[in-house]
Amino acid sequence: MNKYVTWEKEDLVKKIYELENQLSDLLEKEDDKFFVEFPWAGNLGQWYWYTKDNKVVFNDKKVITLGYNPEHVGQVGFEFFTSKLHPDDYERVMDNMRSHLSGKSDVYEVEYRIQHKDGHYLWFYDRGTITKRDSSGNVLLVQGIVFDVTESKLIEEQLRFLSERDALTSVFNRRTMYKKLGELIQIFNDSKETFSMIMFDIDHFKNINDTYGHLVGDDVLRKLAEIIIEDKRSEDIVCRYGGEEFFLLLPDTKQDGAVKVAKRLRKIIKKMDIPQVGHITVSMGVTTYQENDSIDEIIKKADDLMYEAKEDGRDNIKY
Repeated sequence: MNKYVTWEKEDLVKKIYELENQLSDLLEKEDDKFFVEFPWAGNLGQWYWYTKDNKVVFNDKKVITLGYNPEHVGQVGFEFFTSKLHPDDYERVMDNMRSHLSGKSDVYEVEYRIQHKDGHYLWFYDRGTITKRDSSGNVLLVQGIVFDVTESKLIEEQLRFLSERDALTSVFNRRTMYKKLGELIQIFNDSKETFSMIMFDIDHFKNINDTYGHLVGDDVLRKLAEIIIEDKRSEDIVCRYGGEEFFLLLPDTKQDGAVKVAKRLRKIIKKMDIPQVGHITVSMGVTTYQENDSIDEIIKKADDLMYEAKEDGRDNIKY
C-alpha cells in the first residue's frame, strides 16, 4: 500500500519540506528529467510549470494514474490538467493558484477531484510554490508536487458517513438531525423561510420484537426508512431519532403542506407488506417551526403530538 495513504496532511507537508530542502540547490544544475523522476516514493512526483511558454513538465506517474499514455500526451500546458477538474472544484483550484501567483498566499496548496480518462474522478493533493522570477518580478517557474489521496479520501468519506448516519437504516442519526435543525433555523432567521417536521413512531414495535425477534424488528425499521426516503422530496431530510422513532424534516414547508405529506405517508406505510410481520401502522406528530423556538422545543412539540396520536388509538396523526 502507498505509505502516504494514511498520512495526515501535516505529515505530507513536513515530508515535502524535507524533500524540497534536498532539492533546493539543484534547480540550476540538473535538467527537467532529473526532477520529475526524482524518487519521491509513494506519490505522483514533481511538476514544473513554465508560465511564459505555458509548458508543464511532470512525472509520468501523474498522467498514467489518470489513464493516459505519456508518449501520446506529449508536451502539454496548464489547461491539460485544469480541464479535467471536477466542476465543483474548478474555481476553488484556480482561485488558489491565482492567489499564489499574485502574492496573496505563500504557497499553492489544494485538494481536488480530477477526471480519469474513463470518466471517474480521483482525489489529488497538490502543493506548489514560485521558484523563479525574471528581473521585473514576473513569475517564470512554479514548482510543485502532487499526491494521489483517493484512498484516504474514501476512508475519510466513509468515516464521515458513519459519524453522520444511523448504522442500521443509513438515514441521518440524532446528532446530525440537531445540526440540520440548526441550519433550518438559521435559514428561517435569515429569510423567514419556515419549515415543518413529522415525527413517526411505529405502533406496538415492542410486540414485533418480542414475537418475531430483533432481526425482524431491524428489517421493519429499515423498510420504514426506505418508504420514507422513496416518498420524500430531494431536499427533505430523514433522521432516526432513536429506537422506532423517526423524523422527516421538511424545508420550506408550512403546516398544511406537512399534514398532507403525513397523511399520504400514513396510508403508504399502512399498505406496506413486510415479510413475517405483515402490515404495520405509525403514530405521527406534525409541527411547524415558530420564531424563537429552540431545537429542543420544536422536537418536544412534535413528540407531544405524536404521543397524543398514540393515546388517541394509534395509527393516527396529530397537528
